[in-house]
Amino acid sequence: MFFIKIYFILGLAMLQVVLWDFKYFPKTASRLTKPAGEKDAGFSLVLVAVRNLTLMALFVFFLWPVVVAIELSGGMKK
Repeated sequence: MFFIKIYFILGLAMLQVVLWDFKYFPKTASRLTKPAGEKDAGFSLVLVAVRNLTLMALFVFFLWPVVVAIELSGGMKK
């Protein structure tokens, strides 16, 4: 039970980072997020931003070890 609490506490910490700015995870964000189009109207830009933030928040909260692995493997390739 202790390890489950630690897992979700670290997930909450990662969620706070994503809510602050999900660009702190550039490798994961480039794989999961969808860029806004140049011709998109104001409301569709908001929808794309909400979709990206929601997807990153869910992914990073529940699967934060995978996010860490993606970021570390992307950093090693440089």
